[in-house]
Amino acid sequence: MTKTKLNILPVPTFNRLGVNFIEREAAFDEENISVPDGAERQTIQFVETDCKTTAAVGKNAKLKLVQIFTDSCASVLKASVADDAQFELIQLYIGGDNASEIITELNGYKSAFTAEIGYDLGADESLDLNLDVSHYGRRSTSDITANGVMRGNAQKTFKGTIDFRNGASGAKGSEKEDVILMSGTVMNRTVPVILCAEEDVEGSHGATIGRIDEQHIYYMRSRGIPEEKICEMITRARLDRIIKKIGDKDAQERICGILGRGDEDDE
Repeated sequence: MTKTKLNILPVPTFNRLGVNFIEREAAFDEENISVPDGAERQTIQFVETDCKTTAAVGKNAKLKLVQIFTDSCASVLKASVADDAQFELIQLYIGGDNASEIITELNGYKSAFTAEIGYDLGADESLDLNLDVSHYGRRSTSDITANGVMRGNAQKTFKGTIDFRNGASGAKGSEKEDVILMSGTVMNRTVPVILCAEEDVEGSHGATIGRIDEQHIYYMRSRGIPEEKICEMITRARLDRIIKKIGDKDAQERICGILGRGDEDDE
């Protein structure tokens, strides 16, 4: 049986109410993240093989979890968020074939979940992403954003479900995806779902899926920019916006190295 490798960067973390978390580099079959009441924590994972992560965010606590997928794998993330707690998730898919499941339960009053997901799918790469957010707490909020570029024969399925359960009065949830198709042979499936068992809630979803405007391509070509470079520029612009939100210079430099960029790209 092959040992799962979950590469954890040594990330400086926040210290609040006397609670200090220090990450280390190691291998895990499963990573359990527990943030006690009132504490703050940031964890960065470079994922190369199958993994499972569970997270519990206590009352008035904050968790920022960054996951970068650089090779083919299957991953599961399960999180629970308590009263007045915040869970921020950033994910980047930049290599291989990936199947990912994200299950978040907003259990507490004014619990909050934000997800920023980016992907660059080329050649015959694939991504199967299933994200499910259940609102249990009153006035809980969720905000899900996915942005990606698909090239070659890439395939992607994104199913985003916002589920308002009984008792989640005043809850709000939104999900949106923006996909650029760089070829006529990609296969994209976007399936937004909103379930509602409570009356006093607000839910919204939307998707923008299309190709680059031909006039923009013509304009850039007329300036001597080859088509491959145009694709690279578009992909870079989409990923850079998410990379900058990571907030850790070492991790950002490592991602740029994986993407084949030099130090000058960080400026």
